[in-house]
Amino acid sequence: MPDLSKDELEIIFLSLIGAIIGLYLFYAGFRELQIKRIIQNTPTSKINTGAVGTNVEVKGRIIAEKDKIVRAPISGRPCALFNIEIQKWQRDRKSGFSRNRSLFSLGERRGWQRGRWVTIASFFSDAGFYVDDDSGANAMVLVEGATVNRSGTTQDYECSSNEFSTMDPDLYAVLDQNKRKIRSFKLKDSSWLLSNDYRFREWCFVPGEEVFVLGYADSNLKLARPKKAGVKFFLEAKKLIRKNKELQKRLDTNQDGKLDYYELERGAQAVAKKLSARYSKQKLEELAAKTKMVFRKESKHPFVLSNRHEDNLVSHMGRWATVKIWGGPIITIGAGAYFFSSFFI
Repeated sequence: MPDLSKDELEIIFLSLIGAIIGLYLFYAGFRELQIKRIIQNTPTSKINTGAVGTNVEVKGRIIAEKDKIVRAPISGRPCALFNIEIQKWQRDRKSGFSRNRSLFSLGERRGWQRGRWVTIASFFSDAGFYVDDDSGANAMVLVEGATVNRSGTTQDYECSSNEFSTMDPDLYAVLDQNKRKIRSFKLKDSSWLLSNDYRFREWCFVPGEEVFVLGYADSNLKLARPKKAGVKFFLEAKKLIRKNKELQKRLDTNQDGKLDYYELERGAQAVAKKLSARYSKQKLEELAAKTKMVFRKESKHPFVLSNRHEDNLVSHMGRWATVKIWGGPIITIGAGAYFFSSFFI
């Protein structure tokens, strides 16, 4: 095998990546088309009469008691559940267009840099929420693993990695609380020379919002015991306060520029209470008594959650499925043409 130059290896790599992306889009398009047809062929059921143990389609409003409602860290919006997607700005090694990168160099531009945002981690604020359709029963939706199709805008917050300690304290607190879910991201200040740009993207579901759910309906509901603000949460809160200068300023009640013992203790108690807030035992038992089914991710079953009307959802999925089914082969053929033209023309 002849020795290949760096540019030739790059051409082979980019062509291969393009072909893989094209094939994946083609597969994903057919998968979405299949789910779209399942939605169209599955009648909407009432929760109290839905057939547990099969694919069920329901529509209802999100319910949440006062101590379950959380405040989204970026928008400040009260919600039943929010999602934070962490994206890193990935700069192109070569800016602009060149013969060797003309097929794949399209992207966003931030100032003088060309590149794109790449999602590196994502997490939900909670396991899920309850849905009520006025049928006398409710359903629990465990969101992890669902295909979420939302209408509406997201809220973004951008920050460099050398400025994490000065970011919005509410966002910092949420990221620190969920650090075990986002191990591919480290909430630690870097040096200015080694800093990277990050974008934190938020969306949320709010109490009273009407949602559409299609998925495997399970009847097995195991209630989690409500957590108390014990020693574990108190120590966690203290650690969080000591790391966040903005949070320290907010808890400095006498404004002397430093936290004394009593300010730290009071602040840690308040933060610990927020960390451990969940449904009360009484409310959990009340909700459980009315819960007919639980939606969760199951292999070989579609799981779709949306705030769109069903007709709008089907239309939206159909458009994107068509784009992927046709666009995938075009990208694959383009990658092959790029490879052929680079070596043989």
